[in-house]
Amino acid sequence: MSKNEGDHVSRRHFIRQSAALGIGISGVSIPAFGQQADEGHTREGVVMSENRRQLLTRFGLKYPIFQAAPGGEALAVAVANSGAMGAISLTWDSPEQTFELVSRMNKATKGNYYANYVLHFEPKTLDKALEAGCPVIQFSWGIPNKGVVARVREAGAKLGIQVSSKRNAEKALALDPDFLICQGLEAGGHVQATAALGATLLEVLELAHDVPVVAAGGISTGHDIRRVINAGASGAVLGTRFMATQESDAHDIYKSSLLNAGEDSTAYTICFNRDWNAAHRILRNSTFLEWEAEGCPDTGSKPREDDVVADHPIFGPAKRYETVPPMQGHEGTPEEMAMYAGQGVSMVNDLPTANDLIVRLWNEFENPQA
Repeated sequence: MSKNEGDHVSRRHFIRQSAALGIGISGVSIPAFGQQADEGHTREGVVMSENRRQLLTRFGLKYPIFQAAPGGEALAVAVANSGAMGAISLTWDSPEQTFELVSRMNKATKGNYYANYVLHFEPKTLDKALEAGCPVIQFSWGIPNKGVVARVREAGAKLGIQVSSKRNAEKALALDPDFLICQGLEAGGHVQATAALGATLLEVLELAHDVPVVAAGGISTGHDIRRVINAGASGAVLGTRFMATQESDAHDIYKSSLLNAGEDSTAYTICFNRDWNAAHRILRNSTFLEWEAEGCPDTGSKPREDDVVADHPIFGPAKRYETVPPMQGHEGTPEEMAMYAGQGVSMVNDLPTANDLIVRLWNEFENPQA
């Protein structure tokens, strides 16, 4: 392999750490859904639906809380060992890296985690993930073909699919998944959705019947989790909120930017598209503002687009407009890199451990006045 090829592979591998991994990073207060009046409410005033019970049992969870894929291995382990659903991304890993990561996750957890594959890219390492015993495979940005689904099933793994519309959900449900993740436009990271979570979630729930649906996009507090569960979701995915934890591998500057962001700090854009030309939600940093000031030019005409803004001892240089976010180890001007965040990032105000965060979220879920 040539040096240039090696650098390219390293950058591709590094993107697995990115917030651009398809499930989307959350972190916004969701518009209130209508409250259900069914019998069987728990003490927090929320129905323990059969689908939620099934979700908890199926994946060995204490809490119906899913981590979005970005954040790194340590965060995924911490989330899983706190009783929620951890997540890793395998889209850009090598086969060897995939096998080793899944093996470590299996040793460090009880198997309550999933691996995400973004189907804008071929899931080249899927067989290695399954060989290593990955318990749950989740696909985003596409519908897996029947051959891929058969490989997942033959390996004894469970199947999840991210959806973002009624017709998208119809196609996913035809594959008999174990769960769906329904994403809304409020999410951060690379956003598959084109509509707000509230309306899309209700449409997907009408179709899903006994398939658990986990809501993603705009969820950063226990009160947000309550709203989507009251609307019929079996659980919730959080991204931005988990990125701002002690175990997250986000750069300290990235974490600080999340903590200091306000209600209008994000932009839904195609600014950072050097490696993947898809819409994403980011914090408005200097790179974005300069690009916007020039009229949002296309690739080839972007201001200073060949600048190297940061370097990493393992993953190498990062150019302006790459999808790579600033992670631990980046040196240079990491604040000029893509920093993904959901619309309600203003609700993210501290840097707890993953376990402390999950306990707090559940306290908020159970206690409306918390």
